[in-house]
Amino acid sequence: MAELISFVSGVIAELPKDEQSELAREKDEVRRMLIEVVHGDRPQTRVSVRSTGRIERSRGTGLGEVISLDEGRARLDRYATARPLESWAGPVAGAGEVEDNLGIPRSTLSHWHKKGMVVGLLRGARKLAYPLEQFVDARPLEGIADVLRLAPDARSAWLWLRQPHGALDGLTPLDALKAGARQEVVNGAERDFA
Repeated sequence: MAELISFVSGVIAELPKDEQSELAREKDEVRRMLIEVVHGDRPQTRVSVRSTGRIERSRGTGLGEVISLDEGRARLDRYATARPLESWAGPVAGAGEVEDNLGIPRSTLSHWHKKGMVVGLLRGARKLAYPLEQFVDARPLEGIADVLRLAPDARSAWLWLRQPHGALDGLTPLDALKAGARQEVVNGAERDFA
């Protein structure tokens, strides 16, 4: 029960403030709809708050047919396209470039990476590329280590840091860290990665 309550609270916390207020005003309707979903009266029902301020219900189409692993891989190959690291990670640099441009010695950068203080993303089989947005005044942003500790891997942490987040009023966690909102970012990471 606690996990369910935590999950629902997390979803609601990510909604914009006006939608949270609308849910509070329409709590009886939300309660009724949740009971319908739990009891199976309306299978695959989705509840959402629209810009009109009204709670709306819609029904999904379900999961669809079960396909084989080979068919699944073939479909993924048709949809997935290779993208350069910079297209989703932003500007990155290798250890030598970081040293040349930011003045951070390679040994320091390596130490920070091993201690989980900076994000290092694999470029190729073994080379690391460091997103430059994580550095301010040749130091890692306060809070990066906290997110790295909570995230399953560096790639997930970096993607999460660069996505706008509802609990941070639409700011990216990275921008929130730059603004000094470390605890809010850590709270969001704990909720999202738990």
